[in-house]
Amino acid sequence: MRDIFDLRSDTAIQPAPAMIERLHGLHFADDLLGEDATTNKLLAEVSDQFGMESALITPSGTMSNQISAAVISRPGTEVIVGDASHIYNLEAGGLAANSGVQARTVRAEAGEYALEEIEAALRSTALQVSPTNGIFLESTYDLNAGHVTSLKNLAAIRDLANRHSAFVYMDGARVFNAAVVLDVPLQEITRHVDAVQICLNKGLGGPLGSVLAGSKEFVDEARLVRQRLGGGIRHTGFIAAPGLLAFEDWRARMAQDHSHAKLLEEALSPLPKVQVVNGPVETNIVTVEVQGADSQIADMDAMLVQSGVHVKFVSRGRFRAVAHSTLSRADIEYCAAKIVEAITATTDC
Repeated sequence: MRDIFDLRSDTAIQPAPAMIERLHGLHFADDLLGEDATTNKLLAEVSDQFGMESALITPSGTMSNQISAAVISRPGTEVIVGDASHIYNLEAGGLAANSGVQARTVRAEAGEYALEEIEAALRSTALQVSPTNGIFLESTYDLNAGHVTSLKNLAAIRDLANRHSAFVYMDGARVFNAAVVLDVPLQEITRHVDAVQICLNKGLGGPLGSVLAGSKEFVDEARLVRQRLGGGIRHTGFIAAPGLLAFEDWRARMAQDHSHAKLLEEALSPLPKVQVVNGPVETNIVTVEVQGADSQIADMDAMLVQSGVHVKFVSRGRFRAVAHSTLSRADIEYCAAKIVEAITATTDC
């Protein structure tokens, strides 16, 4: 059993030895010239699985999101975003700073977007009105919940967008988790959107990187914006090779992650001063609220760290634990026992 159990995010996945092995002897060519064979193979794979015409690689999901906003918008326009979305809350004001774009938020309860709010937010040009250019979705929704948006909800959003000539973009950082829960091919989700980004370093377990996919016209423009933002990486094969390997068995690994998250939920739910905030847990994310004084919460956190278990506190008394493929069932059982022990010892549960 390992010494450190990092449940703060699925970005804590350690690349599998086979991913590192893939890099040995690999010929690295220039992505800016379109000559890296490994990258081209990954981009073709992503385009095929997501039903898109074209794709490009970027250093991060955040950069892919920001590129997309710049492509579909112009300064002074609006995009519609979920109020708990990453692009709205955790990208350092990039919509405004990079693209001069205003965000208009809508609710998405348990991942289901409020259609009436989206329709009300879709605005056309008028003297005192900022027109809507796009609807930005997120899958899974809310990084502290991992909610799965239904296909019915996505289809209804697509219909609204068509009637208002709005672009639909998906931040698909954890869309693979959604596909496992819905038990559908990836294309069944993304056929409702015009473009999507996927993260290679979350559930897929690659060291870093994102792939942005859409129409050829969209990707051609995105490539120009990527260059402008400083994301024109030369030797992208070291990102693409592990990403290609991750595509071979992602469904089985993520289904296991979801099962492990359920183990955590089942261990913590019976405690009297504990609430699993996003229960019933849908994917690999468990967010827990513990009743206790600040000093008790601090003691609990210190006790967990001492036992090698790291969770992410997202607000007072509330923490997130994310299951991922680096942690085995035995590891998760150990973490669950230590979390229960720490809560019980410090809050008189």
